[in-house]
Amino acid sequence: MTKLRDRIYLYAAVPGAYHTPFYALPGVNKLEPAEACRKLGLNKAVMDVTLRGPFYPFDPVSEELSFLDELVWTVIPSGGVHRNEEGCFDMEEIIRQIQRFPNVGGVFCDDFGVRRRAICPPERIQHMKDCLSASAPRKIDMWMVVYNYDLLGMDNALSHPIYPYLPIVDVMSFWTWHSFHLKVLREHLDYLMGRVPGKKLNLGVYLWDFSQGKPLADEFMQMQLDVALERFRAGKLDSISLCSNCIMGIGIKAEEAFLRWLDKYGDEEIQDQILNTEETSKENARV
Repeated sequence: MTKLRDRIYLYAAVPGAYHTPFYALPGVNKLEPAEACRKLGLNKAVMDVTLRGPFYPFDPVSEELSFLDELVWTVIPSGGVHRNEEGCFDMEEIIRQIQRFPNVGGVFCDDFGVRRRAICPPERIQHMKDCLSASAPRKIDMWMVVYNYDLLGMDNALSHPIYPYLPIVDVMSFWTWHSFHLKVLREHLDYLMGRVPGKKLNLGVYLWDFSQGKPLADEFMQMQLDVALERFRAGKLDSISLCSNCIMGIGIKAEEAFLRWLDKYGDEEIQDQILNTEETSKENARV
């Protein structure tokens, strides 16, 4: 049993990283990841790597976040970052962080669109994981993003573009890109866990509707929080990732809703995720 707040990762980025014309975020964001973690009372973070940084070496960021219990570094960045795509992306630099900073406990694989899949087949992900196991002084979890639209056609696993990657990784981080699909978030999570049993599930929680470049509707923010709490209490969720310090401190209502939720439930004791088996997942796979 652990407190709910201890199962929350801040999905962190350098301040202002998401202030682009397409996302249309208001105000000016200056909140650093470390400051945001302290403000929220969180002891875990996933560090995003964007076009605005961080850049090599990653040591200053790892040092600033060394007070956390766990830091997960993005090894395969979002689709807009093309550094070392023909090799192992940022793996060499992150292995160095793992060897130097004992709280680095995971690597995060982001967007796997058509272009990324073409240059990075599952065999390369397996190779990267093997390199990680051989070089790291401790067990390091490999995370991978799964978006709601990635579920389409997953019943036909052999031909599905994303499914072959999932048995390789340790943690599936599920995000709902189009906010109106949050209405079926419960069904989507059950379906995913039914198709890929035995994996830790991380739920991505947005504070902004990035797909529309506008504030996230109150009802959709509440849906994310309600489903997270339900699944935590049922042993069906390992953790959540809150996106992001870049959305905090700029007057967003969703941030206020999250803070109220965290204040109310943050100290609640919750059980560990019960990892489902092949047998128990069959019913969920029919959803």
